Amino acid sequence: MQTPGVWARLRALTRGEQDAETLYAYRRAGAQVHELLDAAERRRFDLTLSGTSPFAVRRHVGLELACTWNAFALQTLGDKMLEADEVADPATVGFVPPVTFGQVQAYYAEVQRWLGYASHAAHDPDFDLPAGTLPARLPEWSPVEPCPRPHLDAMIAALDAMRLHAEAAMHRLEQATPQADAPKLARLRGQFAEVLSGAGYVSRMYVPGASLALHEQIEDHAKRAIEGLYRVGQLLSYPALLSEGGRAASGGSRKTLARTPLPGEPGFDPWAMTNPDSVESLKRDPNARRVIDEMWALDPDPAASVALWDDIRRALETGGAALARHPNGQPVGFYFCTPYCAIYEARRPLVIGDTPVPRGQRFSLECAAEGVRIGYPFKREVVLGTFHAAAIDYCDPDQPPPHDD
Repeated sequence: MQTPGVWARLRALTRGEQDAETLYAYRRAGAQVHELLDAAERRRFDLTLSGTSPFAVRRHVGLELACTWNAFALQTLGDKMLEADEVADPATVGFVPPVTFGQVQAYYAEVQRWLGYASHAAHDPDFDLPAGTLPARLPEWSPVEPCPRPHLDAMIAALDAMRLHAEAAMHRLEQATPQADAPKLARLRGQFAEVLSGAGYVSRMYVPGASLALHEQIEDHAKRAIEGLYRVGQLLSYPALLSEGGRAASGGSRKTLARTPLPGEPGFDPWAMTNPDSVESLKRDPNARRVIDEMWALDPDPAASVALWDDIRRALETGGAALARHPNGQPVGFYFCTPYCAIYEARRPLVIGDTPVPRGQRFSLECAAEGVRIGYPFKREVVLGTFHAAAIDYCDPDQPPPHDD
């Protein structure tokens, strides 16, 4: 996309449209999903050639395929909406109505998460998702009714693209399923046929420039068809999801990691997320003790912070991450802001919370109450970077963050 000119900006401003630069960046970043989907399908094809039933693939393989399908479907929906807006309003290419911005951003934000999960599953045979994660639902539809005409055009285009891929996946599944799994295949074929019928029905209803009354009816059918295809695509990718969420195909139980105790629970340690090598020295620093206490007291959702930390713990226990070290072997140390978490390095692709961490990437955790008492939001995130020596930050809740000073 070329940088919008002055007149395009002026027209967009008068129409209340938003700059879509961020959305186009997401579109570029997610374009890899098509290549990843092809590669994942080739791996499954190789397994079926070796005699493995699609209903018996190892759990991490099925998860990779299902998560990649989700990323593909969401990327397709986002791409088609941007394309439809460009066609409908070429004078303001690079800007979109707020309703379009919100809907496309919701799709693209989910793409990153699913690609991270897929990458993790591709490299870690023990990878799993929390129970109930799959089959997943689409992000909520825009509350605007009826949806803008370009949205409906985009929905039909995305529906066609998803249907073509799902039909090809169903064909490959039928060819690779042994007779012993014929009853399972019949069940999946029935669900797929129902969804396919709905998709064909809405495609035949659709005509560009339909009246408002017809537009609303087509929209309703299109939403149901896309939701159905999104779900059945996950089942085609990982057929074991048909029963018990695919748990029966896990190939064994995983070691359960005890959750880090929260404030007020037995065993709670306010320094649990701090670099173990630095805890004693930080405890001797009265300012550090104060801000650690303030961090926990002002955290609106301590369970969310602990969940990120437990993801890091799990990666450390399974060998997916280790302390980051200098070339001389010395640990890099801890992140300069609370909770003064150690700097780690990913030994394989990881997903910490919703943040994909590529292999070799250094990362840490920040949970900071800086500026909270004067209206700034609590900061909770996985931090990626190269990390250099920096002075310790005492994250004052009564002062704005340095970048907002």
